[in-house]
Amino acid sequence: MRGRLRKPLIRFLLVGVWFLSSALTLASLVFALDVPPLTGRVVDLAQVLPANVAASLARDLEAHEVKTSNQVALLILPSLEGEPLETFAHRVATTWKLGQKGTDNGVLLLLALRERKVRIEVGYGLEGTLTDLRSAHIIRQEIVPRLRSGDLPGGMVAGVQAILDTIEGTYKAEETLPGQVRSGQEPTAFEYVIIGIVVGTLAGIVLSHGLQRTRALLGSLLAFLVAQFAGMVLGLAAAGVTALLLWLMLQANRGGSRRGGWGDGVV
Repeated sequence: MRGRLRKPLIRFLLVGVWFLSSALTLASLVFALDVPPLTGRVVDLAQVLPANVAASLARDLEAHEVKTSNQVALLILPSLEGEPLETFAHRVATTWKLGQKGTDNGVLLLLALRERKVRIEVGYGLEGTLTDLRSAHIIRQEIVPRLRSGDLPGGMVAGVQAILDTIEGTYKAEETLPGQVRSGQEPTAFEYVIIGIVVGTLAGIVLSHGLQRTRALLGSLLAFLVAQFAGMVLGLAAAGVTALLLWLMLQANRGGSRRGGWGDGVV
């Protein structure tokens, strides 16, 4: 009897370990790029800004923060190394804790050189002012044309200035952009996790039901415990994998109102 129980126990545990290791491996691949330390209001890891331009931008951002308490930062990366633009921008803004506590009034302007992508990540406290539409206008009308002409420093200066002017109410942007449909409110990371837990729990119930059939056949308390434990492990593992995959798919399909590129594709 003991020998018959040992095989299903080992098999169930191995499946659970495989699920968990797959989730951890996927997470490590997704978040392969480390968030750089916040060394100043302008972090130029690609070293493409002249020193005087970087210093001037930093002074403008500091003056704006003193005047309004809003925290705006610029990050220039050599490459995203395969990580989605939105994912990394959100991680940077969260890690850097841009904005004042309780008001979330921070903004990140992110430029990825190799991918030729730009994004404006806006804290909740400024979303009513620096809207998706205005951010899109800044990227498409102020930043991208200069980048396409080879004036990267000019693009960053124009983008930062437009962001500051928009927050202060002096920048006028188009109300609509050609071909753009504004999306509704996007799900939060917490909602992704909840969806994953629900789906994973249902998967766990199905798995547990199948394992309970084994318990019925074996007719022992030990088999019952094995079935319950294995079902719980597999359910939690499935929940984690499902939540991560859902989050990645939804991130990949988000509206592009705050991002843009200056490569061969349409911005």
